[in-house]
Amino acid sequence: MTHIWSDGMTVRRTLDTAGRSDGSQLEELAARALADPPPYRPVPSGPICHIQVEDDVVMAAEHDLEGPLLDLVTAVLAEGDVA
Repeated sequence: MTHIWSDGMTVRRTLDTAGRSDGSQLEELAARALADPPPYRPVPSGPICHIQVEDDVVMAAEHDLEGPLLDLVTAVLAEGDVA
C-alpha cells in the first residue's frame, strides 16, 4: 500500500499474511475491502491511497476511506513493513 499525504510525503507499507496468527482475518478484511471500493474522487492537495492485494488495485482518496477499506489501510499502516 502507498499512502500519499497532502504535503507530498509518501509512505509505503506491505503486510504479508503468511505465518501470521491473524493472517486469515486480514485476508478476509482485504477481500471485503476490495469487493466494493468507492469511486476514485481525489481532491486537489488531498491525500490518496493506492492499495494492492495480489493483482487487485484500488485507488481511493483519503476522505472516501470507510468501513473495511479504512480498517485495511489502518492495519497496513500500523503493522506493515516499510516497502
